[in-house]
This record gives sequence, structure tokens and C-alpha cells, in this order.
Amino acid sequence: MAAWFDDIRRTRRRHYESRPRHEPGSRTRALITMVHNEPVFLPIWLSYYSRFFGPGDIYVFDNESDDHSTERQGFVRLPVRHNRVDHTWMLRRVQDLQHELLDRYDMVLVTDVDEIVAPDPRWGTLGDYLDRFDEEWVNCLGYELLHIRDEEPPLRLEQPILSQRRWWYFNDAYNKAALASAPMDWTPGFHGRTDGSYNLDPDLRMIHLHRMDYDICLERHRIRSRRRWDRRDARRGWASHNRIVDEDEFERWFYEDAYFERFEVKPERIPERWREVF
Repeated sequence: MAAWFDDIRRTRRRHYESRPRHEPGSRTRALITMVHNEPVFLPIWLSYYSRFFGPGDIYVFDNESDDHSTERQGFVRLPVRHNRVDHTWMLRRVQDLQHELLDRYDMVLVTDVDEIVAPDPRWGTLGDYLDRFDEEWVNCLGYELLHIRDEEPPLRLEQPILSQRRWWYFNDAYNKAALASAPMDWTPGFHGRTDGSYNLDPDLRMIHLHRMDYDICLERHRIRSRRRWDRRDARRGWASHNRIVDEDEFERWFYEDAYFERFEVKPERIPERWREVF
């Protein structure tokens, strides 16, 4: 993708370098996600983002978790009750909170619990990026981590994730407009704005961890497939890949299905400079 993004990279880097250097942490920022029983991903998500957001600025909607995974410190727990997978309901809850928080924060970052937003390490950390952020919103560049079982062992969750994986691939389903200083109106799944506007920064990655480990992913699908799904979501096939549990079908999906039919899973080597990001 490098050649394709050369012009936009040059323009954005000039702008980035011209931005005033605020005192670290002086620009207020908040973070939002929603979870239901995420004992694997919530600790990873919190471990990364707590380096850049204070505990009182991390807002986690807890939709009836009953596995004790949200019984921990380090964030503001917002209990909600909705006994089915319903992306429209989720969108409204998160979007309303994003609008509300912008009355007292300079910016708000919204991610799923299996999404890590990080700038290219050559340009600093997420904290550095937030300290200089001066746009209404920005779209990340989506990359999906991929576990190649023939080459890589199962993840050891107590160790950094990117030090254990060698492959990812571009997936524009995750070019999300996740970071904003203005109220956002998203499409379900937060994959885009309702007005179709786009403001891509190819050096701000959204790294999707859904496929970071084959067995963890399959077990997560099994758990999700047992949940009740909203009829509209089921009819439209929203996030239907989360219910693939047949082992042959799952393996095909895991290594071949990039979410959108026009894209293939084309693994790329993760550059060494990313190894210590999380």
C-alpha cells in the first residue's frame, strides 16, 4: 500500500510536524468500548490504552457480563442490559455517549474491545498523536492480525502480542473513523460515517485482533453463536462471521475471508518496528 499512499503521507506528515507541541496529556481525551464476557480481549485492551488514558476517562459499557471479566479496576464501568446482539442498539448507546463526552473532552476515541489504534512507531506513540490531534475526525488504516498456525504457536497472553506474531493483512473494513473531536454519526459497526465522508491517515493503524489466535477465535465464535441475535442483524447478516463454528467452514473463513468479497486475505510481514507497540 505504500506507493498508493505516498502523496497523502507526505501531506499529513508535513501537517503533523507543524502542529504545536502541547504539554503531554494537556488535551483531554476519553475512550469508549462495549463488552459482554471478554476475559481475553478486555485485559489486552486495558493494558494498552491505560498507557494513554486515565482510569476516569476510559468508559466501558458492560452488557450483562457474568464471567467476572469486568470486575476489575482501571475504568468507568457503565452497566447496560440488552439480552441480544443488536448493532443498532450498540451504535446508539456508544454514539450518544460520544456526543455527551465531547462537552467536556477535547477528543473521544471509540473502538471495539479487539481493536488497537496505534500510529506508526516512527512518529511516536498514541499519546503523542493525541497531543497533536487537531482535526474533526480521522480514519485509521485497518490491518488484521493473522495467526499462521504452521509457523506460530498459540499465544501466551501474559506476553506482548506483536512479539509473538509475524503476519497481518490490510482490511479496509477497519478503516474506521474512530478518533474525533466533533460529534460523529456512524453506520452500524462503526465502519464509516453516515455521510460517507472520509479522512484517512495511513500512518494511524487500527489493528484488529479478532484472528490473533486460531483457537481463541474459534472459542469466541462458539460463545457468540450461543447468544440471541436481533432479527434485523440476523436478516442482514451483520457480523455473521462471528457465528461460524463448523471447523471446516471456520478454517476457510479464518484464512480466506477478508470480510468484504472484493478483498482477499493477503498476509504481509509485520515490520520489526511494531514489535514492542503492545
